[in-house]
Parts: sequence; C-alpha cells; structure tokens
Amino acid sequence: MGHTGTWTGVTLSLLAACLALSACITYLVDPFEHYRESDILPLYDQESYNNPGIVRSYDYDAVILGTSMVEMSMPSVIDDVFGVHSVKLPMRGSHTAQMGWQLSHILKRQPLSMAILAVDAYSLMGPPEDREEIIEYLWNDNPLDDVNYLLNRDVLFVKIPKMLKNRGKPLNHKRDDMYQWVDVVFSEASVLNAVSFMPQQEMQPADSRLERSTENIRKNLEPYIEEHPETRFLIYMPPYSAGYWYLMTRQGLSEQQFRSRIRVAELLLPYENVELYDFSARLEWTEDLDQYFDYSHHSTEISNRLMRSMAAGENRILSPEDMERDNEQIRQMVERFIEKYEH
Repeated sequence: MGHTGTWTGVTLSLLAACLALSACITYLVDPFEHYRESDILPLYDQESYNNPGIVRSYDYDAVILGTSMVEMSMPSVIDDVFGVHSVKLPMRGSHTAQMGWQLSHILKRQPLSMAILAVDAYSLMGPPEDREEIIEYLWNDNPLDDVNYLLNRDVLFVKIPKMLKNRGKPLNHKRDDMYQWVDVVFSEASVLNAVSFMPQQEMQPADSRLERSTENIRKNLEPYIEEHPETRFLIYMPPYSAGYWYLMTRQGLSEQQFRSRIRVAELLLPYENVELYDFSARLEWTEDLDQYFDYSHHSTEISNRLMRSMAAGENRILSPEDMERDNEQIRQMVERFIEKYEH
C-alpha cells in the first residue's frame, strides 16, 4: 500500500512537472504572441490564431480588416499615404460578423485614428452572429482560459519547433509580409481557369436578401462607427475581377449583391467619420486579369494602388446614386467579358 501511494505520488509529480515545463516553453516562445510581440519571426499561417496576438501585443493606431482580399495589403504603404502606424488583420473566408468581433475587441483595448474596412456583398451575406474561426480563449482576458493555449499539444509540438527555425530571420518587413500569397501565378490564364462558364440562371430579385445585409451593417459595423467618432472609418468595396462578376451574373446573384452595395451607402454615408470608396468599378484594374491569380484575389500592386487612390480621394462614393452608377459599369463590364471569353 505504501509503495503504491509513493508510486502514485511520484507519477503525479512528474506529470505536474511535465505540464509546468510545457506551459513554460509555450509562454516563453509564445508563437501566437499572446503575451508579447515576438523577437522571433512568427509563422503567420493561421489568421484566426495570429490576429488576437497582433491586436493584443503590437503597437499600432490603425488597422485594415477584411477577408483574404486584404492579405496582399502592405501596412508600410498604408502608413506612408495616411500617416498612421498600421497592422493588417484579415480573416480568410470570413463575414462581416468576424469583422465586427475584431473591431469590438480592438476598440476596447485602444483608440484608433483609422480603421480601413474591406466590405463586400459576399461578407454582408454571411450570418450576422457568425463565430467560425473565432478562437475565444485567445481574445478574452480570462487568465484561466490560457490553459487552452499553454497546454496545447499542437502549439508545443508543431508550432513552436517550426517557429524556432525562424531564429535570426529579419523582422523589418514582417507587417508587410505576413499572410502574403507567395506560391501563386497572377495571369489571365489563372483567372479563366478559376471561372466556370455556364448558362444564365434565373436572376434573384435585388431585394431577396436585403434584410441579411441590413442586419450585418446594423449589428457589426454601425455600432462601432457610432460609438467611436474619433476614428476615421475608410470603407471600401474591393476590386473583384470581371471574372467574379461574370460568375455572380450567370448564377443569378449579381443584382442582390448590387443592392447590398447600395445599402452600405444608404446606412453608413450619413456618419461624418465614414468615407466610402468603390473599387469594384475601377475598370483598368478589374479588367486587367493579369493582376489576379483567381477570379477575385488581386496582386500587391493593386493593393498598393488602391491605398494611394483612396488617400487621394479617388473612387469615393458620396451618395447611393454613385453606387448605382458603379453597378451599371459592372453590368457593362460583364457584357464585355462575355463577348471576349465566352465561347
């Protein structure tokens, strides 16, 4: 009996020591930068895990938020043209709900001079309460929840060994380089390979999902705009390629997306701290398919042009009628795409 008790005690002590060592290693290396900005180049390979640490630990007064459409953005260019110190916080495949979640946590921590939001009809169609890819224990301030991070097997045995291989790598350009696509080809052929040519499907009525877009704007954008008049909100519609709008048209979804774009203008333009820009009808970009690696994702060159154009006040929307004018340009762009590529 005594030997059994001793063995159990030794086993429990060793287990506790192993857990403590694991937690200590994770705390010191901190691959998700939950406790501090790292002096080793992080992996930046999972936005839902990396973004909370960037929000918590980095020095910034401006952010750019959006889907994967902002992954090619360069904070150094944003800083240069707007006079800010920025970070990018994309969430691939996300909706407006995730944007609102991030905004709520960012603005609780510190004031922002500027928030650049890439808002599009796709993200506005998502569930208003969507929490997919939100890792809550990394966002909240409950220290007890940190056990999910400190004793995470994947962090300890996969993330940390990979990150330690980055020791000695320069950190100067990490804000620009994080989340960048490096293994893709930007070309007309890449776009056309991603487009499925199809017969025209029945066009959905323009107002068919307007309540969803309205709810997303009301719940996930408007409260933060209204509560933070000191923050300049630059909201822009990303320049999806002509191939994207061809697909939306053929699938019968384009008119409801056009209506959602107008709804953004109707609801948000009245706020003095909002500037709305539309690059979906910047035709010299959206019809230059060599600047895309699929029907939606554009090059860093376009991202940089976009920031400089926005800083210069180009493509600014001042009324819902301006957005409808751009919608008509997109319709005409689709007709040109059909004439050129559909066989």
